[in-house]
Amino acid sequence: MTYMDYVRHYFQMPQFLIFLLLAIVLMLVVFLVFYVYAKKTNKTGSKLEHEFYYLSERFYELIFSGGTIIGFMAAYYLINRFVTGGSFKVFWDSYKDYILLVFMIISILINSFLDHVVLRTEHLDDEAMASIRLTGMLYMIIIFAYIKFIYDDNNYDMFIAYFLTLMIGRFVYFDASFTDFLNCIKRAAANIPMMLMALAYLGIMCLYGYSNDYLLKHNGVITNIFFTHLFIIVAMFVTHFVVYAVVKSAVGRECGRRHESRRDSRGEYGRDAGRKSSRDANRKSHQSRERDEVLVEDFSDI
Repeated sequence: MTYMDYVRHYFQMPQFLIFLLLAIVLMLVVFLVFYVYAKKTNKTGSKLEHEFYYLSERFYELIFSGGTIIGFMAAYYLINRFVTGGSFKVFWDSYKDYILLVFMIISILINSFLDHVVLRTEHLDDEAMASIRLTGMLYMIIIFAYIKFIYDDNNYDMFIAYFLTLMIGRFVYFDASFTDFLNCIKRAAANIPMMLMALAYLGIMCLYGYSNDYLLKHNGVITNIFFTHLFIIVAMFVTHFVVYAVVKSAVGRECGRRHESRRDSRGEYGRDAGRKSSRDANRKSHQSRERDEVLVEDFSDI
């Protein structure tokens, strides 16, 4: 297939729209899970809203981290596969290991562009960002393990060794203490449930794509996974602003209802107190009149 054949295939209707719609629906399911969790673990509206944003942006960062890494690997794979001759082939064979490092730097820049410009991760601090990117490497290792041992493809062994080295380097560095090592593991382990959600999301998308031949098997597994990540990123962008607005509105209504309920409770308490005070005053007035009547009778007897 030529380049234009691939373009026509992947943008063929209605398969393109169905695949995108599936990505959007699954993204909405992810948002729903985050909202339910945030609502169960936070009592106040502001904390609920912050927790929802925090969870969502951690998921964004995981997809960005994995997607950009897969992107430069897909580019590396496609060049290796389709560039078969000419001066560029000679240049590529001579310097492809160095070009791989350049691709990695470009992927880091793209990752920063995505989480600072496209979908700003405003609720993540540097520590949370580092831990989720570290989890992104584990996410990639699992994908490569699937390709090697289940899909039975040995074309990516170099990448697996490369990322295992990177991952170990992120865990253990020359001036790290044992406490730093444990904290690093703890922060990364906290992201594992989110990583499993991302893998399930990716798995459902790929399963559907392969089942109806929308994702072409001969196009390379890594290329198809990267292509699927592009759909996921588009789905995140499409749903982000709408879902954030809906959550903000829902939290606002909930806070309004709670405020109204508290105000009604205070008003009812005030009315009860007023009625009680009025009854006490009437009782005291009645007792005073009775005492006056007794005094009058006593004077009359005298």
